[in-house]
Formats: sequence, structure tokens, C-alpha cells
Amino acid sequence: MKLFGKNVQKIRLSKGYTQEYLAEEANISQVQIARIESGKLNTSISTLVALSNALKVDVGEFFKEKTV
Repeated sequence: MKLFGKNVQKIRLSKGYTQEYLAEEANISQVQIARIESGKLNTSISTLVALSNALKVDVGEFFKEKTV
């Protein structure tokens, strides 16, 4: 969960997105984004896909040891 969360954050920041913007694009709450990025929330597959679509990256990017 921590690797996933850190990668979501790295990708989001590399695109210049705020948590609020990503939340709006993925149709989930900003609080949920914060919890995912901090590794405190084990997310659903539907949220994983929503984040992937909003960030315009392949789902696999979230699980790489080194990304962006």
C-alpha cells in the first residue's frame, strides 16, 4: 500500500496536479486521495482504474519500484 501511495503521489506531482484536482478528475474525495498517498487506505479496483484514467497512466505504473 505504501509503494502504491507513494507512486500515486509522485505521478500526481509530476503532472502538477493538486490532490483536489486529482480527486475531482477521478470522482473521489480529496481525503481518500490523501489516505491512499499516505499508505493508510487499501483502495478498490474501481478506484485504481479511476486514478489511472485521471492521471493518464497505465495501472502498472502504480506498482513499480521506481516511477517517473
